[in-house]
Amino acid sequence: MTEVFLIVLPLVLLVALGQVIAKTGWLAANDWTGLEKLSFRILIPALIIRSIAHSDMTLKSSGFYVATMLLAFTVAGILTLILRVALPKQALGNPQLSSMFQAVTRWNALITLPVAAQLFGPSGLTTITIAMAFLIPFINIINIAALATMLAGRFSVWKVLKTIALNPLIIASVLGLALNIGKIPIPAPVDTMLEMTGRAALAVGLLCVGAGFNMRRLFYLNWKIIWAVAIKAIVAPALVFFLAQSFGLAPMETLCAMLVVATPTATNGYIIARQMGGDAELYAIILNWQLVIAIFAFPVMIAIMQG
Repeated sequence: MTEVFLIVLPLVLLVALGQVIAKTGWLAANDWTGLEKLSFRILIPALIIRSIAHSDMTLKSSGFYVATMLLAFTVAGILTLILRVALPKQALGNPQLSSMFQAVTRWNALITLPVAAQLFGPSGLTTITIAMAFLIPFINIINIAALATMLAGRFSVWKVLKTIALNPLIIASVLGLALNIGKIPIPAPVDTMLEMTGRAALAVGLLCVGAGFNMRRLFYLNWKIIWAVAIKAIVAPALVFFLAQSFGLAPMETLCAMLVVATPTATNGYIIARQMGGDAELYAIILNWQLVIAIFAFPVMIAIMQG
């Protein structure tokens, strides 16, 4: 277990460094906004394009791996939506339910990518980017559909769909898939540039995650928060583990899939909650709790899979 913790420790330290930099004011709020945009629009897309372009995307090699995560996220979402039938709106309003749904079905690849890279090197990065290529469009679509149903009349569906279509991560996934399926080689200088750019995404992303962490939000805890954290850290990865055994996934694919579904929710869900009428503060509190729990849950999953 100590060896596993030492694998994760450098990543935790990067998150902590981001928090220290933010709290001491070494970088202003505007600087962090610029770093987040750089990571979201340039660094991560470069990593996605190169990894997908060089990966084996055949149904035989990736089909069950992707299906495992799609099923896990779908079950996590359904379990949360069932609360609408089980509880009256006085106990759980649609704004709160919509944020809980987002919190259990979204994931922050900025966290998963460096973990996989630390564990498996380039193979880990490729495995996670394959997940991103298929999950990012799927997750955005099911979230828009669910939130449109719960919060109807508070936003423009077409405006949100346009935002999804212009998402740099989705565009990068499409480009990577086009290069892969079309067997189009990337020129060596461009490939090296993409590799260097993508490498920078791993550290910058974790620093931004740390900068966005808010300790004060951990003083709030109720059953809604516990539900969203438990689904992420326990239910979804356990489901992936059993599905992976049924599908015969390799240990690396199984662990990467478990990490993906257990990864804390994406920060862009907070913005979507605000824009669409959800409970943005509840979403932010859940995100911070998921980050803390992941520090302990990730090493446990890694230890289990590594025997």
